Amino acid sequence: MSDARDAAVEKRSIAFECDLPEAPEKVWRALTTPEIVSEWLMPTDLRPDAGTKFGFRDPAARDAPIECEVLDVEPERSIRFSWRDAEARREGLDSTVTFEIAATEQGGTHLTIVHEVRHAAVLPQRAATVAVNDNGAMSMRLAA
Repeated sequence: MSDARDAAVEKRSIAFECDLPEAPEKVWRALTTPEIVSEWLMPTDLRPDAGTKFGFRDPAARDAPIECEVLDVEPERSIRFSWRDAEARREGLDSTVTFEIAATEQGGTHLTIVHEVRHAAVLPQRAATVAVNDNGAMSMRLAA
């Protein structure tokens, strides 16, 4: 027995920042050229155009490909796309991955990567009740 008032959006993110010696143009190519991304991440058919749907396939996994869509692109500066793997689809999670690059004074690149996960969550006062009635992974995490 749930009520629309009981739902809220919970967001969690993890960010990573580093300075690379390579020029921003080279880093941008590494983030947006499918053949290069396929070498350092997973095979993909990525095209850096807003609205383009694409996927990543983990050759070792039997799950369906990771479903993605380019949400925002600022050439040579940032790309943001949705990321829905098999677990996200099962658990009702939505996430985005954002890559931002900026030139450093030394001629290299400052890279920021942010992975944000959002899901409809039960408000804290309802979490324990939901967890008692449903021992699914999502409910247990909400109750914790």
